[in-house]
Amino acid sequence: MLSSRYRSPYWQIATLAALAALWIALSVPLVFGRGDVEAYLLSTFKDSARADAFVRLNPTFLLMWIAHSCLLVFGIVAVMVHKPDLFTVLIIGPLIAFVVGLFSQQWSDPDWNLFTGVCFIGWFVSIVTGGVYWLCVRRVEPRDAMDSRESPAE
Repeated sequence: MLSSRYRSPYWQIATLAALAALWIALSVPLVFGRGDVEAYLLSTFKDSARADAFVRLNPTFLLMWIAHSCLLVFGIVAVMVHKPDLFTVLIIGPLIAFVVGLFSQQWSDPDWNLFTGVCFIGWFVSIVTGGVYWLCVRRVEPRDAMDSRESPAE
């Protein structure tokens, strides 16, 4: 059994569950549209969407899906190796990008290409930053009070 020091906090599990749910939601248009997300979304929302709502969405959406898949895998690895600091670094970029994307849109006529582009940038920056953080920053674990390696002068 794992000690309480190595258990994953519930917020990490909840965040991973939300990322997995979003991954499933992003995968549905790719699978059902057979890679043509524009045509699938236009046929699905033909009565409520404007004709130009999903223009040039395919390449951006695919990049977003790849970045989200990488972020999800990287987040799972961070939780599995008990790195809550790395997991926090990974989540900051997507949160900022999602908020910027939400508030920068004119929701009466949304530009989904711009929204997925902003989200892709946040996800990509977060993956790169998390990778650099994991490679370059080594977290120093605090020593136990009963550590035999302590010198008496300490």
